[in-house]
Amino acid sequence: MGNTKLIIIAILALVIGAVAGYYYGNSVAYEKGVIDGRQTLLDEQKAAEETALKKIQEAANPFSDIENKANPFKDVYTNPFAQ
Repeated sequence: MGNTKLIIIAILALVIGAVAGYYYGNSVAYEKGVIDGRQTLLDEQKAAEETALKKIQEAANPFSDIENKANPFKDVYTNPFAQ
């Protein structure tokens, strides 16, 4: 009878420990996931704002098209009329 009670107590302790560990691990992982998800969302929002700001700044530059399209001598580094 003594061995049977000891085995039952050991099995109950293992089951209780496993259940408690599962719930503790689940709650810790959930909180960590929420924190990581929030940080990821903030990073994505910041990147989107930076991209939008960059587009606005590029659109506000009146010389960007002139430099890229209307300047035929943009890549010329020598004077063709020099002797």
